[in-house]
Amino acid sequence: MSEAFADPDWGMFVWLAMTTGARRGELCAIRLNQIDLHSKVLSIRTSIAQDGAETWAKDTKAHQQRRIALDATTVALLHTYLQRCETTVADLGISIAPDSWLFSSAPGHGSWLKPDTVSQRYERMCARLGWDMHIHQLRHYAATELIAAGVDVRTVAGRLGHGGGGAATLRYYTAWVSEADQRAAGSLAGRMPVAPLDLDDVGQARRAAVVQTNAAAPYLRIAADLRGAIACQALKPSALATACPLGPPTALLSS
Repeated sequence: MSEAFADPDWGMFVWLAMTTGARRGELCAIRLNQIDLHSKVLSIRTSIAQDGAETWAKDTKAHQQRRIALDATTVALLHTYLQRCETTVADLGISIAPDSWLFSSAPGHGSWLKPDTVSQRYERMCARLGWDMHIHQLRHYAATELIAAGVDVRTVAGRLGHGGGGAATLRYYTAWVSEADQRAAGSLAGRMPVAPLDLDDVGQARRAAVVQTNAAAPYLRIAADLRGAIACQALKPSALATACPLGPPTALLSS
């Protein structure tokens, strides 16, 4: 990110692409009044398309508007970015209208960035770093990081603007969803109580003599030890009758 933030405006664009997973055309189409820093929400309403030198505004790919929650760091960076933009235009004796474009090469932010220009700049930056990457991979980065963090697929789909209630997200990111699911199973297994069954050498389930003891009830440990001694024939039940004048503690031993 240090390479991108060598130009703070470009760094903000790359950062927002990483944290929101928005498409390049959607980022180019963001207007200032679509950002609510107080509520920490970004609204995605339209996209910028390009064919050759011609560009135009259109619906998003899924023809749906969406709201994306922003983290505290992104909000702070946007606040700093907007302050810097206002200072820059104030020095020029102009102002930025509320419906101006968030990212623009024009002094008053009166025009949008071209998607192809964004892609080419990102590829040149990556080439300088020895990477073979394109800007759409930042969208994949956002998706896989969310899934790896355990965010449910429906929420990920909503942030990315995938239609179908998550079906597209599952199709694109099946491997990451499966990996996250396996980690979830392992996490749950680690929090489960001890199973009352054991597995023998051939994988068959058998009853296990599982006794959960409690330091506050030492007689349970004693009973467990006695049952174990009887099971391995180190102690005969008749010996308990001799040791206990009131008779063997059958309730504990049979529990």
